[in-house]
Amino acid sequence: MEVNRIKSFFFPDPQSKRYVTLTYITIYMLALLIAGVIYVWYHVPDIIPIHFSLGGKPDIYGSKKHIWELIFVPVVIFLVISAILQSNLIKKTFRSNYPDNSKHERVYAEESKWILYLLRAGVVLVFCAITATAYFQSI
Repeated sequence: MEVNRIKSFFFPDPQSKRYVTLTYITIYMLALLIAGVIYVWYHVPDIIPIHFSLGGKPDIYGSKKHIWELIFVPVVIFLVISAILQSNLIKKTFRSNYPDNSKHERVYAEESKWILYLLRAGVVLVFCAITATAYFQSI
């Protein structure tokens, strides 16, 4: 019972192959991100640059504890977007009182869901790139 609840949280649209595929890719990227952050943690010095100017020069330094933010932020965003996708919020947003607009409402709702799936994957991808950059800066 609990396994089905967890599965339906991450895969609210099991009938759509593109949603399921993108969710698997996103979860795989999250796993890579977590592994990458753990690996980077052991290879960076205790004081690291945590902010860079537009010219690419570090302008703020801090403890390497800030590396854990690279996991926290995308995981929270992943969970929040998953909760939004699980709720009926998207369907309710495009509901109107006109019966002839039901097809358009479904199209708008599907497009909105697809954008949220892409946003969820995009955020994780950006943080994977930041982690990779942190790794290559530490070499």
